[in-house]
Amino acid sequence: MYIPKSFEVSDQHALFNFIRNNSFGILFSRTEQGSFATHLPFLLEETTDQGCLLAHMAKANPHWKELQHEEVLVMFNGPHAYISPTWYGEKNTVPTWNYVAVHVYGEFELIEDQENLKSIIEKTVQFYESSMPNPWQADFHDEFTDQLMKAIVGFKIRITKIEGKWKLSQNHSIERQQNVIRSLRQIQEYDSQKIADLMEQNVNKVVDKVRND
Repeated sequence: MYIPKSFEVSDQHALFNFIRNNSFGILFSRTEQGSFATHLPFLLEETTDQGCLLAHMAKANPHWKELQHEEVLVMFNGPHAYISPTWYGEKNTVPTWNYVAVHVYGEFELIEDQENLKSIIEKTVQFYESSMPNPWQADFHDEFTDQLMKAIVGFKIRITKIEGKWKLSQNHSIERQQNVIRSLRQIQEYDSQKIADLMEQNVNKVVDKVRND
């Protein structure tokens, strides 16, 4: 991913939190048939220095069949919003798009035994059901669930590289950033309010640092 220095985020804690909060990602790879992409929910585990991603997909999906020990890319998208040049309040500006994204590279490892596959499903259900008023639980002794388990495959991606890009107008002056924030607060398209929140956090950090210096 192309990342100008002003937009780069390398703090692992921030990147891992982003993945947990935006865990529905896209698995990309190259196969003999060409490029392939699958949209999936992912779980992040910090089992090693770099961590790993856990997920599952339909066995009928051919994507997994050529991936064993291959490098893959998983892309996680965060909030995004259009930025109008009229918001800067100055000449010689152009339209752009602010957004947050994380790219994860790693080695694909197929999970073939049923116990480990059950563990992935249990962890996935627990992660997404934990905030529900009446959390649902998988019953692996149920015939219906047993048939569904036979129709999926699990896998692990051992992370080898992770990239973060927070494109939030950091390459503009604080005054321009504040002008953009005010304009974003007035619209509801895309994720304008979330982008305004992230930009405001950045501006406040810079202002506080200047004051403390």
